[in-house]
Amino acid sequence: MSFVSVIYIYHDCFAVKTEDAVLIFDFWKDPYQKGPLPNPLQNVDPDTPIYVFVSHSHKDHYNPEIFSWAEHFKNIHYIVSKDVRKRINHILNPDSIYSGPKIKDDQLTVLHHDDHYSDDIIEVRSFPSTDIGNSYAVNIAGRNIFHAGDLNAWIWKDESTQQEINKALGDFNVILNKIAQHYNRFDICFFPVDSRIGTDYFTGAAIFLRRFKIDNFLPMHYELADDPESVAGRHRDAAAFALYASPTCRHYLLSAPYSVYTLY
Repeated sequence: MSFVSVIYIYHDCFAVKTEDAVLIFDFWKDPYQKGPLPNPLQNVDPDTPIYVFVSHSHKDHYNPEIFSWAEHFKNIHYIVSKDVRKRINHILNPDSIYSGPKIKDDQLTVLHHDDHYSDDIIEVRSFPSTDIGNSYAVNIAGRNIFHAGDLNAWIWKDESTQQEINKALGDFNVILNKIAQHYNRFDICFFPVDSRIGTDYFTGAAIFLRRFKIDNFLPMHYELADDPESVAGRHRDAAAFALYASPTCRHYLLSAPYSVYTLY
């Protein structure tokens, strides 16, 4: 099996590098970016296959800047949700008056819920989210990778009724049942651990870790706050969940943006 390394870029954005390709998930911004490409792509050979995943169109998961990368990589492919597709007609239409970067139809795959894409390098399955858009399971280099997007048990326990909590948990478990029809383990899992939702903020992550065998769990969605002190608090909260996660997965990996992990 080829090597697999992971770079945490920011918030929900990760780069996964193998000997065969580079995967970028939910690029929003790279705090250390210099020039036209994010740091994980700056020294990548232009012939390398690049796969860019967008789970949904929320501004902290999607940046139209990603389409400018097609100017640098001839083997780039975008895998997006249908709500993102609705926003990019001007980018796909060669006759539009839009003067920014454009891509060709064959560089784009739109995945609906419970959809599938494969080629000689990757296999992708899309699953629903408890918000909008998709979550993704990807097999590459013999490894299964899961990126949740905004899939989570979004339980605002301090301000919700028990009926609302039960519905959120029920909706979440319906999606996990769909995932479990195809997978029982993931080598790498990117999943929200976001204490902005208050008490029991880790409920979704805890359920996911009980449901699936996870080798390497990388929390996400903990980077946003109004000031550095609050950001540090979000980091501490995400790190605290490791006390629960450590018996159930091989590695729980959390640190500052642009942390690099060689996992295999």
